[in-house]
Amino acid sequence: MKYSAADVAYSPLSSARVPVWIWGILLLLHGLFFGWQLGHQSYDFPDSGRYLMAAHNLRTAGVLYAEPLTGLPLSAQEYSIRPPGYPVLLILLGATTTAIPVAVLLLQNLLSLLNVGLALQWIARRRPTLHQWQWGVLLGLAIVPGQFIYANALMSEILLQSCIVGLWLSLTAFFANPQRHWVWVLGAILAALALLFKPVFFPFAGLFLALGGWVGWKQRRLRLFLIGCIPVVVALGWQARNAKQTGYFHFSSIAEINLLRYNVRAVLQKTEGYEAAEQFVATTVAAAESQPTFAAQQHYIRKQSQAVLLRHPVAYAALHGQGMLNLLLDPGRFDLVHFFGLPERNTAGLLGQFAQHGYAAMVAYVQRLPLGLLAILLLVTATNVVRLLLLLRFAACPLPWAWRLPLLGLVLYVALLTGPLGAARFAVPILPLLLAAAGLSLPQRCTGAPGSSSEGALPGLSQANKG
Repeated sequence: MKYSAADVAYSPLSSARVPVWIWGILLLLHGLFFGWQLGHQSYDFPDSGRYLMAAHNLRTAGVLYAEPLTGLPLSAQEYSIRPPGYPVLLILLGATTTAIPVAVLLLQNLLSLLNVGLALQWIARRRPTLHQWQWGVLLGLAIVPGQFIYANALMSEILLQSCIVGLWLSLTAFFANPQRHWVWVLGAILAALALLFKPVFFPFAGLFLALGGWVGWKQRRLRLFLIGCIPVVVALGWQARNAKQTGYFHFSSIAEINLLRYNVRAVLQKTEGYEAAEQFVATTVAAAESQPTFAAQQHYIRKQSQAVLLRHPVAYAALHGQGMLNLLLDPGRFDLVHFFGLPERNTAGLLGQFAQHGYAAMVAYVQRLPLGLLAILLLVTATNVVRLLLLLRFAACPLPWAWRLPLLGLVLYVALLTGPLGAARFAVPILPLLLAAAGLSLPQRCTGAPGSSSEGALPGLSQANKG
């Protein structure tokens, strides 16, 4: 593929800016969703109650516990089912003492606008020759209902999104110029914050540690490795706290819950039928409850669940791949009907149909939806398909590694860790990254080429690179 001078010309000091009308429309949409929320107060999603209760108990009793403290005996899993980041934020912004958590929702809307804006500005500086119609395409790809819905719900998706966007930009800047040690520090802090908001980023602490060891060895600087230890130290600290509360050294009880109730259940539904899956889950839970300690219970659940997955490795691999695809294509029916209080709110959704009967059941279900909702879902799905195709093009373009590696790595990480649970909600934290990939993949030739920019270096491979 040929590249013009305009395509590859990029300077870190480029004055290219996102068009003002893009900002205006994004501000308007955030304002409309925020106004709807203030008027209808539908911010309480299924997981919001545990966040609020954990924050309430932490404020009033000094213990992070996600259910009322009045019930006895207390459930050990509720001590660690939610990490502390979001409950602490709810306390700081007064969400536990007010009827409408305006401060939380306002902060999340501002962060949502910032996250999308940073992705768009990142595009503008690398694609200064974009036409207005191409900016229109990017705006269409940025208007994802989940982005505005979760900015106005008591859920931690937008906070995690902010951590991921900051981590992505930090790693990109560090890969571009390994002498920028301050952005490496910022990346370590953001990785630690991410795991305190969502357990999905707990394994990333190990990856960041490995990356720290590599860049430290390449540059012969021990402090880079020590900085890379920050997320692991934070994770170990939280695990120690959980061990003190429950007697089980672990990060979050949600791991065993998801493993048994979602992954194993889905595999058994596909291979042995719905009734066999439900019976296995029920008998496993009952047997686990007979174990003498919480640690023994969790170990039993994990052992039984892993045995099922090992018995059906091909089926599980297929479900995992389908879940990763669902993550990027799911139009978010649940998010829309719950946020706007539609009649379909309490019915089994697309993913429920898929889990029980596969894609054919999803198609049949879609045909029964109201025409208005169906039109929106089809439009969002089409947008998701375009965004996915542009992501694949971004992966194939000969762009500098400093642009591609952090973005593709984080997107792949979230998709892999989400696995069979893949849904629109879990894609929200990486939406700005998908938007950034789309911006550099629009059909105006792939932007950049190896060696066309100082941002093509990897840490330790070009000590002379000063960005």
